[in-house]
Amino acid sequence: MEKKNTQFDFGKNCFDVLRLYSAFYVMTLHIMRHVRLREVSPVFDWWNGVVVLFCISGFLVPASMERSKSVWEFLKKRVLRIVPSMWICIIVGIAAAAFFCGFTADASFAKWFLGQLFFIRDLPQPDFISSFGIGNFEANLWTMIFTVQFYIITAVIYKPLKKCGIGVWTLILVLSAAMNLAVPYMQQTLGETGRAIVSHSCLPYFYIYFAGWFIYRWREKIVPILKYSLVPCVLLFIIRAVWCTKTGTQIGEYQDMIQVVLLCMMTIGAGYCFGKIRFKFDLSYGLYLYHMVVVDIFVQTGHIGGQYIVAVYAVSLLCALASHFLVDNTVARLFNKKRSEAVKPIPAAEKKNDADEECDF
Repeated sequence: MEKKNTQFDFGKNCFDVLRLYSAFYVMTLHIMRHVRLREVSPVFDWWNGVVVLFCISGFLVPASMERSKSVWEFLKKRVLRIVPSMWICIIVGIAAAAFFCGFTADASFAKWFLGQLFFIRDLPQPDFISSFGIGNFEANLWTMIFTVQFYIITAVIYKPLKKCGIGVWTLILVLSAAMNLAVPYMQQTLGETGRAIVSHSCLPYFYIYFAGWFIYRWREKIVPILKYSLVPCVLLFIIRAVWCTKTGTQIGEYQDMIQVVLLCMMTIGAGYCFGKIRFKFDLSYGLYLYHMVVVDIFVQTGHIGGQYIVAVYAVSLLCALASHFLVDNTVARLFNKKRSEAVKPIPAAEKKNDADEECDF
């Protein structure tokens, strides 16, 4: 009797939808605060899009590492994916600030500008930048420095760690969660330099990313469980979130750790509950990048209030489309042309899987 094939289908997921959710979550948060001028409901904060993003990245980026022929190829793909679009967005944001507030070029601007390009966010802003919009230049890009650290850590330790057993993986997951718990104490006890290092490190967030790693490494056993336990996880998540909201309880830094773990489980489980849903092209990164430039322009010009919300979404979408067709596609064409000259064509099956690694902001 022929044995039924029950092999786990990694590519049959709907992470494109969840990535788009993450971008819309962050965009909506900023639009509500700076355009509509209202804080969002605590219920909105429960379903944190950044947590979803970090977890999906942790689940998908190791697949990119495994498909890459070398560490350098992996890092090159990651750089090409995030850096060109981000640099163009930074230049567009500076141009917008210069248009509305004037432009001053001096040594401090050059230092600040280079810092923005290379993920150093906390340098003193030039006066014309501080006068533009909300006064915090492209505040949404705070996650990028942690994303880069995640990629470097993946390049350095993922393949050696993959050879280890589940006991080692569990120990690292526990230690990464302990690092999150230790961050508030480190910020209180360390000196100014130490606090700056901790605040710019991925220590508070690494357990979220590593949770994605953990599920990916043992995906054939864990993902089926997460799929069928999605509803209980949602119920437990809501119960915990209500409790935390009413009592002010929070375990860990940034978000309540129990909620985060449940949200990670829900994210990967949901990613495999609705079959394969793929978009022809991904606008999530462009929306994430450009919505804050649009918000700053609306704030700068005094177009604030509920009547402008739809306009901010629409303009952000147009910017994301322009970024995709003018920047992402250009980079992809140049990269694929060089690769096709050096190696044989990629099989269709592998091309489909390549879409799974595009989760970067």
